[in-house]
Amino acid sequence: MFQILSGQTIIMFLMILIGYVIFKTHLADHEGNKTVSNILLLVVTPAMLMDTLFSMKYSVRILQGLMVAIALGFVSHFAVIAITGLFLRKKDNDPEIGMERYLAVYSNCGFMGIPLVSSVYGAEAVLYMTGYMIAFNVLTWTHGLIEITGKTSFEKVWKGLLSPTVVCTVIGIVVFVFQIPIEAHVLRAISYIGAMNTPMGMIVAGIVLAETGLGGIWKKPRIFLVTALKLFVAPAVTFLLLILARKVIGISDELFYAILIPAACPAATTGTMMALRYDKDFEFSSQVFVVSTLLSMLTIPLLISAARVIAG
Repeated sequence: MFQILSGQTIIMFLMILIGYVIFKTHLADHEGNKTVSNILLLVVTPAMLMDTLFSMKYSVRILQGLMVAIALGFVSHFAVIAITGLFLRKKDNDPEIGMERYLAVYSNCGFMGIPLVSSVYGAEAVLYMTGYMIAFNVLTWTHGLIEITGKTSFEKVWKGLLSPTVVCTVIGIVVFVFQIPIEAHVLRAISYIGAMNTPMGMIVAGIVLAETGLGGIWKKPRIFLVTALKLFVAPAVTFLLLILARKVIGISDELFYAILIPAACPAATTGTMMALRYDKDFEFSSQVFVVSTLLSMLTIPLLISAARVIAG
């Protein structure tokens, strides 16, 4: 697992380096990066989710496992939101607390989680991990959006539920459940667009890193508090919930780790993209992303190894 994680981290940072060079050579500026971010959030990520769901082969067992995974994905996110909220309390004089809370809860589950789950537990576990990613995307555009913007309203929640990511997820589930045939050229186009998700996300992060840098992170203890919550508290809370779920409903190892591994991943690149979209502190979100990613090279193997010993 350490080799897989190290390999993914190297690939990630090579793509981030490309974004860094793009900014330094003036191929893109802040406004250009913001535009790319919006395309990634509103077009590419929805296509990736549809591609994943469209490619599933239907069976009752897989459908049941997916439904359980979606439920566990939501429950684990809600639990992590509640626990991390105790450490990151909202204050009137801290307009960026919502971004901190977002980064402590939401993980880089797609890029880091999928290859780990696939290599250790196989294709079926990746299908179950889609359930966690569905919860991630629905909550990002509802709870996460409210946290980042600092505005709570029914209109904001409704708008989030009608976001392209959520709508495309619903379409994908309907197509999977009813096995609705999709024309081959349409499938291929969606697949090509979805495949841009990881490289575009890393390039956006690299541009932000070049724009902001890592200077002064030692003077920002909140970076390390948020990182600790994301890398230790979030997976610990999720682990306890999964142990309970295993005793109550008897979930398989594939489903167990398809939820635990993405929960243990570092802070989401989506945080940086949302910060750019809504004019929040993108420097802070980028720094948390980089620091948590580097530290996750050690924390994920240790946490998953400990989980195997404890859970059996």
